[in-house]
Amino acid sequence: MTSSHTKEEAYSADFGDFASFLFHMRQQASLRRQDLLVVDSGDLHHGTGLTDITELDGQLSNPIFEKINYDALSIGNHELVQNSVIDDTFKNFAPRWGKRYLTSNTFIKDGVTNERIPVGNLYNKFRLKYGTRVMSYGFMFNFNKTASRAFVEPSTVTVTLPWFQKTLKEDVDMYLIVGHVPIRWPEATAVVQAIRAKHPSKPIVFMGGHAHVRDFVQYDARAVGMASGRFLETIGWLSVDGIHDRACRAETSCVGKNLTVSRRYLANNVHTFKTHSLTHPAQKFDTWKGRQITKEISALRQSLNLTDTIGCAPRHYYLSQYPATDPRSVLHLATTEVLPFAVVQRSRPRPSVVFIHTLSHRFDIFKGPFTIDDTFVVSPYDYRFVYASVPFKIAKQVLPNLNGVIAPAPNVPSPPVRSDDVVYTPGYVTKDDYGYGGDDWPHTPVPHVKAPTYVSTALPKDLDDHDLVDVIWLDFFSDAMEALLGRLDPATEYKGASYRKDVDINTMYRVFAQSKWGRGSCRDALTSRRRPSI
Repeated sequence: MTSSHTKEEAYSADFGDFASFLFHMRQQASLRRQDLLVVDSGDLHHGTGLTDITELDGQLSNPIFEKINYDALSIGNHELVQNSVIDDTFKNFAPRWGKRYLTSNTFIKDGVTNERIPVGNLYNKFRLKYGTRVMSYGFMFNFNKTASRAFVEPSTVTVTLPWFQKTLKEDVDMYLIVGHVPIRWPEATAVVQAIRAKHPSKPIVFMGGHAHVRDFVQYDARAVGMASGRFLETIGWLSVDGIHDRACRAETSCVGKNLTVSRRYLANNVHTFKTHSLTHPAQKFDTWKGRQITKEISALRQSLNLTDTIGCAPRHYYLSQYPATDPRSVLHLATTEVLPFAVVQRSRPRPSVVFIHTLSHRFDIFKGPFTIDDTFVVSPYDYRFVYASVPFKIAKQVLPNLNGVIAPAPNVPSPPVRSDDVVYTPGYVTKDDYGYGGDDWPHTPVPHVKAPTYVSTALPKDLDDHDLVDVIWLDFFSDAMEALLGRLDPATEYKGASYRKDVDINTMYRVFAQSKWGRGSCRDALTSRRRPSI
């Protein structure tokens, strides 16, 4: 997010560097008399201490995002899971952008009348510097786990409404959809198809998100979509030529005529930014605005003690590179060490088993200094632990039933291994509708293992079926857990009670690291993990 990937050089640019990059790119576009659009597809909360440590998530990070001159923005699901955040977005963040903050199918409910009010603007028609007329929308995937004051309307409904159909009668050169929607999902294709039904050859660009992947899709000869990875690791670059083709003024004459399109997935680091934005080796990259943003981020991190070291991680722990049962997995660390030490109360009379949803964890832990900020990187949420006392016969059925009593999905197959003699660093190897050529720098593929939806600590041993066990879980899936326990034991009504109030899914890492990882020397601990700045 704003403070960059401080332990991964390949993604180490912060928002100050990004601001400098945009300045130079806009200069290049101006010199070439070409229009440049800068968009953001949502999810500006959860993932770093700077976004999440304040009582109101985003209180300090939103003003930093506001320093970037975006042309269009959409909302993400992480803006919709807390009433306080959706309210702040509606009252403060969205108004900052005027018509550019687009929420075509996302609403906030009035606290008195329950009326649904768009969080931002339903659409925006605007003209770029060199004349391109754009009709823009902002869509959210069909997210049904919002906070009580938020509502997401299915895109299949939105595109049938009079206001949307009316916008399709406007005279524009292209349609831009900025969406927190995976570009291959039905929610995305529904919007593309609705536009295409009225405009058989008008250029359509869908800039999507949410799926945490680099991807590019060609819906038809004149409609494309792009997704730009996750967590500010990637800046997506999409070039579209042919929008102003005079032969296409009569739309039927250009059906099936290809636009000239190229895409690039740029790693978020200064080396990459310089390579693409500077026109001369002696040209300075840092701008005054960029330096000021970087200074502000650094000062905020220091004032919030986010850089304070609370322990020294003895090794790297990965979220998705290894199975949850592997000692190199963050989920294995959580279930075998962190939860038993930091959450389980050994003074209680009954043994216990703790269940967590794997989406409660967001990222890796790197060998070396483990900081306050790192606790938010690995698990930024404040989910609390609740429990019910359950017969062991029932407790041992919980995990397989939570996971649907099915085997985990197969791992994503690895891309082909390069056959040349060059040694590449691990990183993205992306295959999309244009093949393998989109990544800005070649890499060897990083393995990806799909985790089960739920994991747990080990079941207690040497118990009879009727012995009681404390079944502990995170409060955000209480409805699912209570319903499951009721199905497994219909004779008993189970309701989760507070297990402890002093530790949550985020702070358990602080408790664990302070006691188990000490504050010993961490010198040179990061050198084996850092990637080159490309």
